[in-house]
Amino acid sequence: MASRNFLAAAVAIIALAVGAAFFVQNAHSSVASGTTVNNLSAAAYSRQVSKPPSLDESQTAVFTSVSRFLGVNKEIIVYASVGVLSVLMVAMIIGSTNANSRSRTEAQLRLLIEEKEKAENLARLKSEFLNQVSHELRTPLAVIIGYIECMTDGLYGKIESKHQEILQVVAKQSAHLKNMIDQILIYSRLEAGKQPVRVEDIQLTKAINDMKDTFEFLCRQKGLDLCWELARDPMPIRSDSTRLKEVISNLLQNAVKYTDRGSVSVRAGKLPTKDLLFIEVSDTGMGISEQHLPNIFEPFMQAHKTSSTNSRGGIGLGLSIVKKHLEQIRATISVESKLGQGSTFRIVLPRNCDNQVTRTSWLSKLRKLLPFAGEPQAT
Repeated sequence: MASRNFLAAAVAIIALAVGAAFFVQNAHSSVASGTTVNNLSAAAYSRQVSKPPSLDESQTAVFTSVSRFLGVNKEIIVYASVGVLSVLMVAMIIGSTNANSRSRTEAQLRLLIEEKEKAENLARLKSEFLNQVSHELRTPLAVIIGYIECMTDGLYGKIESKHQEILQVVAKQSAHLKNMIDQILIYSRLEAGKQPVRVEDIQLTKAINDMKDTFEFLCRQKGLDLCWELARDPMPIRSDSTRLKEVISNLLQNAVKYTDRGSVSVRAGKLPTKDLLFIEVSDTGMGISEQHLPNIFEPFMQAHKTSSTNSRGGIGLGLSIVKKHLEQIRATISVESKLGQGSTFRIVLPRNCDNQVTRTSWLSKLRKLLPFAGEPQAT
């Protein structure tokens, strides 16, 4: 519609400019023959007056009247007309360009929205597939492990020593497979948001101390030193106890798994920033290369899977699960590592996760009840 208006105005200005140029030409001609006109006889003049004026004379008179009314020269009117025409033509070009750019932007935006919806749908299908497959694999595996335990315990009769060794190997590999299936199941639930956060009052120091016996035994088996540097303060917090213990346990398991000699250290304390605590798990193990550090928390990421010597099994979901657990209790995790020198994972968590969760829930409910400024309200 705007382009049509510009076009109509441009046509009108073109007509005005052409007419103005024609009138100027006639005006110059009349000035050149001014002497002859002044010497006309009175009779001839009276005869001319008695005749009706011609078209050229009428146009010249109109143009002269407009010029006198505006108080400007005729040439200025012509130049002004041409200038206005140029401005209108430029405005038409800019308007057309903006319209085309706007349409291209809208098309690209629609394409991005469609691609985003496709990606979200694929992610949802992947989570549902992993969840279903994990359930289907876990059930028969639990039956197999149960029968193996019954056989090794002698419930079905005495078993020779060589068969006992075979059953122990089968039991160990079955437990390893069950652990991987459990990781897939946990990850799919976290990805789909089906694992609620249960906030409660806990003492961070006590929660860490509860793991001492288990991991001191594992470190002794590998000849590693396990150091605990915990504050005397019980450090009371409000958070999800189950998730927090799973996170710390996962980091300690990785530290023991990827450390062949040296030590594993656990530190916990307060940060200078108000209402923030930290937990650090350090080791002197294999470390992580710089190229893998940016993606170390991505799902199915294994920094050492390319090396048969350094490969320690697993499917690369442990750190992804850790990060998702921490995100849901409003905590963060970072890592510092050098290849061949060890790694340090640092967790920063709030003292009161409940306040942040409640505030977020309250804001989300308020957004649903109250329309945003500038949004059309339903009538």
